Amino acid sequence: MRFSVIERATRHPDNFEKHETDTEHSYTLAMAAWFLAQYFPQFDEHTIIKLSLVHDLLEVHAGDTYAFADASVLSGKAEREAAAVEQLAKEWPDFPEITSAIHEYEARQTDEAKFIYALDKLMPILLNYLNQGRSWQHHGVTFEKFVAEKEAKIPISPEIYAYYKELLAILQEHLDFFANEEQPAPKS
Repeated sequence: MRFSVIERATRHPDNFEKHETDTEHSYTLAMAAWFLAQYFPQFDEHTIIKLSLVHDLLEVHAGDTYAFADASVLSGKAEREAAAVEQLAKEWPDFPEITSAIHEYEARQTDEAKFIYALDKLMPILLNYLNQGRSWQHHGVTFEKFVAEKEAKIPISPEIYAYYKELLAILQEHLDFFANEEQPAPKS
């Protein structure tokens, strides 16, 4: 399946040469959401698992856009992803729930969608922490850039934001995991 060959910028902690794929990421997100559902009974468990599984499916056509990519790449993300959802709808006319779930996730109007959106932003932090920040260093991500990016997105879910704040306190003890301000980002 094409989904399994979409590589993300995040690397595996046990093999830095290997990029995480969208399939691995979505499965891990679904498992984490399913586990966390027991602590947040206000969420519909079926919905959070479903949203986890489809949240990046549009990347089959749009590709993955790294959160810390340059502005020229980020500026076209919404357009690429909108076209990708249209393409998925054409490919799966007998399964409209796929595009419906993607729209729910993208709109972030339900509490479940906000929860998965924030958890999706939290999961790469864990992988980057486990690889001692090698991905952040490789991509020239400073602590300040990291915090600005995450603070703009994760607070949408108070439940996940609490976990993020705990991780942030740990990361503040490991500022060496991040690139220095003087260190230029690589061209790759």
